[in-house]
Amino acid sequence: MMKAIPQLSAVKQAVDEAHQRFVHVQDGKNADYIPYLAKVPSTLFGIAVVTVDGTVLEAGDTRYEFAIESISKVFNMALALEDFGPAELREKIGANPTGEPFNSVMAIELHRGKPLNPCVNAGPWRP
Repeated sequence: MMKAIPQLSAVKQAVDEAHQRFVHVQDGKNADYIPYLAKVPSTLFGIAVVTVDGTVLEAGDTRYEFAIESISKVFNMALALEDFGPAELREKIGANPTGEPFNSVMAIELHRGKPLNPCVNAGPWRP
């Protein structure tokens, strides 16, 4: 049984509460292997939710432009699933962890060019 979609006001309240709860967390550090990311102020924090009709609900630093890096893989995979379906996508890529570092070419080579996981980089970035 499908649950009802929450009202926008409830989603906005959840976004605001999540922002308030986590805005002061200072764990981690910026990726320093990409020069631009190393320069992004580490105090920035924002949350945005976009509904299927394009309504944007946001809290915090949501207008700062930055690279989305690896999270783009999730959006690309969702688009591929929509365009080709899960069966065809599964023929091309897997869904298992590789056991290798995130940028390992070995993970691709060991499996005859078939990525085991769409959320793992295909190899090291080279300028």
